Amino acid sequence: MRPRSVTLLLRMMRETRKTWVLGIAGLASVGCRQPPVVQSPQAAEEDSPSVSEPRDADEEPASQPTAFTLATLRASFETVVKMDSDREPAPDPPPETFSKVSFAGPLGQYVAYVTPERSGKRRPAIVWIPGGFDWGIGSWLWEAAPRTNDQTAAAFRDAGLVLMLPALRGANENPGHAECFGGEVDDIVAAADYLASRSDVDPERIYLGGHSTGGTMALLVAETTARFRAVFSFGPLTHPLLYGEAGCLDAKLPAEELEARSPGRFLSEIVTPTFIVEGSGGNSDALPLFEDLKGEAPITVIEVPRSDHFSVLAPASEYIAREILRDDGDEVDLIIDRASLVAATAH
Repeated sequence: MRPRSVTLLLRMMRETRKTWVLGIAGLASVGCRQPPVVQSPQAAEEDSPSVSEPRDADEEPASQPTAFTLATLRASFETVVKMDSDREPAPDPPPETFSKVSFAGPLGQYVAYVTPERSGKRRPAIVWIPGGFDWGIGSWLWEAAPRTNDQTAAAFRDAGLVLMLPALRGANENPGHAECFGGEVDDIVAAADYLASRSDVDPERIYLGGHSTGGTMALLVAETTARFRAVFSFGPLTHPLLYGEAGCLDAKLPAEELEARSPGRFLSEIVTPTFIVEGSGGNSDALPLFEDLKGEAPITVIEVPRSDHFSVLAPASEYIAREILRDDGDEVDLIIDRASLVAATAH
């Protein structure tokens, strides 16, 4: 049975804009969230919600909108959300692991860590957005992490991809202020533009991934642009208000501010192959709602049993990295489904 909070959210997101925004704000004000549900391995195996499988090659793709509704909405107003972030300059990384670079963003020059440039054949690249509400970068991104909680995205650079970890607006030495799932979307697109300019990156094979709040952000990007070849969202929620008191969003904001930050609201407009992944012990209560809201969009929703919000990251990322390396044709060819990720996390 679907949790009551999920049922209410689904109903709201299918109703009118005003009703939905008021409803989501009401849920947040009474502390309604999508909590992690910890299950035994047997229960996780038996009670996993139905998930989508990859589309057949001859299946009709989702129709592409002439314009993304979310992009139009965001352009129609200037956000009032301005948050203070950690302004500590990003430390210099080990040169054999990362280069600290400056790239052009919407507000000026931004800082990022990126795999050092090398000569030879162009290779795929991924922009990765970690979790948390600061969206800055630091030494933890190259320090060793336990396999059960590796949020560094090291699996992608270890596999030979170009990995870019951008600091977003207001973080580290970047201009502006954090906007809590607002203008950060544009910063991420600018990171892809930087990667496309590198001589060792295949501009047609730039991917996007993120974990937790970074996964939520990745969905907002996919709902705004078709810039990326594929998107990987680990452990997202359908709206930032569901992070509750630990989050960064005020439920009393104007309706357009709340709507413009809702991945659930615009999920069906995604045209980029997108994979939403979570362990059964993480934010898996959100998965049935994503499944219901995706419509005909090319989205695969996967719950991985015997994993949680963190332990799913390393093995699933390693498998995805191998698939990205194999995905070198004109059309996207990624075999990422529940069976493959269950096998990957079993080792």
